[in-house]
Amino acid sequence: MKKVLALVLAALMTLSLLVGCGSKAPAAGGDSEKKTLPIGLALSGINSNAIFIDMAKDIQAKCDEAGYKLMTADIAEDPNKVVTALENFINGGCNVIIFQNYAEEACASLMQEAIEKGIIIGSYDYTSDYAQYACIASNYEVGKVIGQQCGQWVEANEGSKKVALCSYSPLDFLVEREKGMRDGFAEACPDGEIAITLDAGFTPDGVVAGENFLQAAPDLQAVMGINDGGTLGVYEAFKAAGMSMEKSKVGIFGCDASVDGINAIKENDMFLCTIDLDLVNQVSQLYQRCVDAALGGTIDESQKVVTYPVNPVYLADIK
Repeated sequence: MKKVLALVLAALMTLSLLVGCGSKAPAAGGDSEKKTLPIGLALSGINSNAIFIDMAKDIQAKCDEAGYKLMTADIAEDPNKVVTALENFINGGCNVIIFQNYAEEACASLMQEAIEKGIIIGSYDYTSDYAQYACIASNYEVGKVIGQQCGQWVEANEGSKKVALCSYSPLDFLVEREKGMRDGFAEACPDGEIAITLDAGFTPDGVVAGENFLQAAPDLQAVMGINDGGTLGVYEAFKAAGMSMEKSKVGIFGCDASVDGINAIKENDMFLCTIDLDLVNQVSQLYQRCVDAALGGTIDESQKVVTYPVNPVYLADIK
C-alpha cells in the first residue's frame, strides 16, 4: 500500500512540475522579448532634415535604453524607397515599423503583409487604411499659421511687402502646407506679394534658394518656409551675404521647432519664428504606443489617430 501511495505522489509531483513549466512560458512583453524587439524607422531626409534628425536621435536613445535594435531608412522623394524600406524592415524581423507614410498606394500590400505577420505600424504625417496608429496634422492649417505669422510681421513693419517662399513640391502634404501659407499670408497682409517661390526642403537647398532669392528680389522683406531645414539654409545664405536684422530688416519664418531652428531664433537676428508641432514628442509617443501594442497585444482605440498641436514660437517663448 505504501508503495502504491508513493507512486501516486510521485506522479502528482511530476504532473505539477509539467503544469508549472507551462505557466512560466514567456509572455509577450517579457524581459527576454524586450531585449530583442527590433524597430524600423523611415523618414524623408532622416539624416539631413533638421527635425527628422532630432526625431531619430530621440527614438535611438529610447531603443538604446530598452535594449531594442533600431533599423533606419531615408525615404526622401521616392515611393520606391518606401517599398524597399518596408521590405527590409519586414525581412529584418521588425516587430514595430514607424514611417512617413506619404505613398500608401505604393506599399499597401506590404503594409497588409506586415500586419498579417503581427507587426505594429505607426503612420507618421498621414492617416492610413492599414496602420494601427497614426499621428497627423492638418497641413493646410499648419501652413496657414506660418503664412499668418509672416504676414502679420510684414504688415506691421516698413518694407517692400515682398516675401519669398520655400516650398517642397515632391511631397503632397507639403504642397498642401504651401497652399495654407499663401492663404494665411494674403489674409494677414493683403497688400503683400509672394515674389518668388523655390523648392527648399533641406538646408543645402535653402542655401541655394537664399542666393537666388537675393538675385531675383534683392528688396525682400521676409522669407517663409514649409520647414526649418530650408529656411535655415536661407538664413545661412543671407548671413554669408552680410545681411542682418539691423542692416537689412528681413524676417525669416520656419516650421517644426527643430533644435537648430530654436537655436537660430536665440541668436536674436533674422530668424524670427518657427512653428512648434511638438513633433519629436509626438513621434516619441507614437513609438511608445506601437511598442506597447507589440508587447501587450492590444490596440488603444482612443489613440489610433492623434493630431499635433500648432504653436508659433518666438524668442520670447523660449525659456
